[in-house]
Amino acid sequence: LAVSAGLRRNEIDKLTWRQIDLDRNTISLAATKYFKPKSENSGTLVSIDPDLTAMLRGYRAKSKGEFVIESNNAPKLRSNVPLYRAERHFKALVKWLRANGNEAHKPLHTLRKEAGSLVNQKHGLYAASHFLRHADIQVTSAHYVDNKEIITSGLGALLAGNVESISKGKDARHA
Repeated sequence: LAVSAGLRRNEIDKLTWRQIDLDRNTISLAATKYFKPKSENSGTLVSIDPDLTAMLRGYRAKSKGEFVIESNNAPKLRSNVPLYRAERHFKALVKWLRANGNEAHKPLHTLRKEAGSLVNQKHGLYAASHFLRHADIQVTSAHYVDNKEIITSGLGALLAGNVESISKGKDARHA
């Protein structure tokens, strides 16, 4: 869920079924009695994949409570200390991530960053910033996006006086 929707740990922990619209493939991250968004940009509507929606439908059918992640721990209202209802689930996930090569200090946050990088590669920096719900695109660029693909204009050949290689490249693209 975190990777597919770019959610933060505290958002996942307090996510209720009422916030998920299975017909529209969206999750509402507006304030609830359990959750207050990190910033104005954080409390928004998040689009999710139809495949994830189908998976959530299955979980919803089996669910016995109001939270997406079930736990015997009640949510802490008005706590300044980050206490997670689903701590047991998060610990199990971290253990699995570490066993599968994710040695980062904050492995769940690494998943969020990787999701942002994937959106950036496919749709660009603005889309990644929107997906991660950052108020400032600079935050996305500086901290969340791995630029794994080398992107150049190709003007180096022109500046070096190698006009022939530019022409060949142009011809090849338009062939």
